[in-house]
Amino acid sequence: MQNARQITHWPVVWAAFGAGVVAASHIGKLPPALPFIRLDLHASLITAGWIASMISIVGFSAGLVAGAIADRLGIVRVNVFGLLALAAGSLAGSVATSDVTMLLARFVESVGFTASTVTGAAIIARATADRDRRWALGVWAIYMPIGFAGMMLLSAFAIGGFGWRAVWVIGSVISLLWAFVVMSVTRRWRQQQATSGTSGRSVLRNIGLGVTSIGGLLVAGSYAVYAAQHIGLMSWLPTYMADVYQSGVLLAAAVPALVLAFNGGGNYAAAWAMRRGYPIWMLLAIGAGGMAAMEIGMYSSAVPDVLKLVFALVFGLAGGLIPASALAAAPIYAPSVAQVGTMSGLMVMATNAGQLLGPPALAAAREQAGTWDGTLWLVLALAAAGLAMAMLSRPMELHAARQGA
Repeated sequence: MQNARQITHWPVVWAAFGAGVVAASHIGKLPPALPFIRLDLHASLITAGWIASMISIVGFSAGLVAGAIADRLGIVRVNVFGLLALAAGSLAGSVATSDVTMLLARFVESVGFTASTVTGAAIIARATADRDRRWALGVWAIYMPIGFAGMMLLSAFAIGGFGWRAVWVIGSVISLLWAFVVMSVTRRWRQQQATSGTSGRSVLRNIGLGVTSIGGLLVAGSYAVYAAQHIGLMSWLPTYMADVYQSGVLLAAAVPALVLAFNGGGNYAAAWAMRRGYPIWMLLAIGAGGMAAMEIGMYSSAVPDVLKLVFALVFGLAGGLIPASALAAAPIYAPSVAQVGTMSGLMVMATNAGQLLGPPALAAAREQAGTWDGTLWLVLALAAAGLAMAMLSRPMELHAARQGA
């Protein structure tokens, strides 16, 4: 993808990054609250898994379409719409009285999450100069561990004193406030974009470009199986700690938050490596292989608990290489700057597929096996698939890099 503009609009970049953090906070608020929501709304374990993953349903089913629409309608406009939808869905969830109404509220949040994350990467790609783009998109991936971990800890603190519904109100207010921040910070840049000739092709043409990019599809697939493992683990880790170790809410949130901090370190390591010329396929492969190795230790009943924690932290670090690399691949496989939103939509569609299916799949495997250790076969199969797709994407990435040179 070619983009001759050499000025990076850093305030715009950080406003988009903040929108991603806010969006991720709506995933992070749930794990500490999930046992209380199950009790309050009389939800089964499987239903709770769908409550956890429902926020990914729109991204899974229509992420590519959302990216193409955003390229056509305006990426900042769609980003702000996403933040407003997150605010509305979180507010609706705060007054839910049944598992069905909570699922509907999470669906509205899913619309907002998809709109905010699809356009966040596209805004950053358009607002950065060539020399800064890979690094900025690599750092963009840290929005997930920051928003997830930060809100997970806040949720754990707030639940004890105010209940889980207060956390949903806090999430709504934060989303509403950040929508105004994005509108204010990007005002002048949006005016420049309106006269710079970066309008996209038709929505159908953009979708066609996305679904015919074999390299982009392989990278997206690697991202999807990563998300299924990572979000599945993060969603159920507080419940696992409560079931196995009878941990309190705060400790049960602190451990996954620490894993997420290491995941953010992996995101930054990938950004650092890409800035120095390391290929994306290699980082994806290292991440998938590292996750598989750590999962063997994490899910083994023979491993001491302290060592399991070490394996979990390295799992987060290795896995963190994948989202930063996958999101940075969008401009590589996009034919021009006007289609970055579409390719970002493909990546968001992939990660949402993993986020949607991961928690209920892990719950189903746990129910069938009778123990959490019995889910090892599932996560290892996912890691192996991610490694294979990363290796297969190598020639496509080299070809795309030559085309864009």
